[in-house]
Amino acid sequence: MEKDISLRHLRVLDVLFTERSLTAAANVLDTSQPVLSKILARLRVDFDDPLFVRVGQTMEPTARALELAEPIRRILLASASLDRRSAPFDPMTSRRVFSFFISDVGALRLAPPLMERLQHEAPHVGIRMVSLDRRQLLPRLESGDVDMAIGAFPELVSGIRRRKLFVEGYRGLVRRSHPFTRKAPDQAAYRAARHVLVMARDTGHVHGEVEKLLETALPADRIALRVSGFVAAAMAVKRTDTVATIPANLADYLAEEFNLAKVTVPLATPRFDVALAWHERFHRDPAVRWMRPVLFEILGRRKPRPTAAQEA
Repeated sequence: MEKDISLRHLRVLDVLFTERSLTAAANVLDTSQPVLSKILARLRVDFDDPLFVRVGQTMEPTARALELAEPIRRILLASASLDRRSAPFDPMTSRRVFSFFISDVGALRLAPPLMERLQHEAPHVGIRMVSLDRRQLLPRLESGDVDMAIGAFPELVSGIRRRKLFVEGYRGLVRRSHPFTRKAPDQAAYRAARHVLVMARDTGHVHGEVEKLLETALPADRIALRVSGFVAAAMAVKRTDTVATIPANLADYLAEEFNLAKVTVPLATPRFDVALAWHERFHRDPAVRWMRPVLFEILGRRKPRPTAAQEA
């Protein structure tokens, strides 16, 4: 009997090849783990093979699954290309759902002004903001699962286009009654302060470089707290005389939201480009071409190009 295997089910396999976890794959596909379990059970019957077996904490592909990986990827890429060859994008009537890779704090900054603008210019459009493992960003951009990425991505080269939004540096974030607000710290004072360290070394985020720098520059007993997010760091410094070294644009946002103060960091912290990135395969996609200048205006603080000249 002829098998009827849907593209949706093939996408599940494709994501499992990358994530090696039903829970992680469900997050990428914006569905539930029980739903994926049922799909995997159906695929095991269709292909007469377990496809993925549990080894420790991960789901590892069988030999048959590895044979299927490349053909499935080609089918999905071809399908994505066909889907994108559509009529011109009409923001007032489109129900397109855009997917962006962006950090949690970046989403806090982008979501309010973007949704406010879209309710007038594209009232039926949906937005999905995801924070994937950065190692999976390139295949997700290539497949079209993610339309655009916002951040610092020096590792993204092959097939990627980008537009610089701004150059990011670092600032210290402290509560308003902190001694640093009365006298700007020199290197000795900064090193002597108690610090909240945001951990990013194992995430691929460029902040990992600053984490290493601070661990080298600061005495071990001066690191009071380690957290995995910038918002948690801001909440910690609000109640103590600690200092958090975080990206300058995030410091601006968090200082306003939490009524904090900013200080100059007297250490040689790096500067890096924050960019809007997308895959070459979807460069001329009408919907993506419409959305790019919208994001650039909000995040890059510039006026978008006229519609007729939008990155032809």
